[in-house]
Amino acid sequence: MDELNDDDARFDDLLPGIAAEMAARDAAGDDVLAAELALAEVAQVDLLDRLRAAGSVVVEVVGHGAVGGRVVEVGRDVVVLRADDAEWAIPLWGMGTLVGLTALATPPSSPRDRLGFAAVVREWAADGVPVRLARVGAAPLTGSIDRVGRDHLDLAEHDPGEPRRADAVRRLAAVPLAAVSGLSRR
Repeated sequence: MDELNDDDARFDDLLPGIAAEMAARDAAGDDVLAAELALAEVAQVDLLDRLRAAGSVVVEVVGHGAVGGRVVEVGRDVVVLRADDAEWAIPLWGMGTLVGLTALATPPSSPRDRLGFAAVVREWAADGVPVRLARVGAAPLTGSIDRVGRDHLDLAEHDPGEPRRADAVRRLAAVPLAAVSGLSRR
């Protein structure tokens, strides 16, 4: 009978150890779950939402270089920056590296936040101000935007800083919007 009591005592001695081990495993499992949830949350953050939450950033425009400025507007696929010397509309596909973002993100909250690059280009075309197009893998173009289609723009090329006049236009060029990495105006 003493042997049975000794077994019970040893079993009772093991229980707290087993309970502590199970609690540690549960805690570790909770930590893993919390980490996975945090990663899943970060995976849902959109770059443009982070831009929307930013004040000033530097964007490397593909085929042009770095442009720093204050974030003025962020649409569905575009950011508009006000730099010291110009205003820039940079589509998502024209962004290389971005510097100055925080982990904060602001989701779209107004109908303007849902407008895209083509809508910004249409607004700028309506203003009639000369622009400079940075292009993916090609030299920049300068001129005035005559029309904006669903997937392209028509540019009347002329010298920068000059208004659009028939005698100043060198040529008319259709440029796919997907080839534009950035658009600037003064």
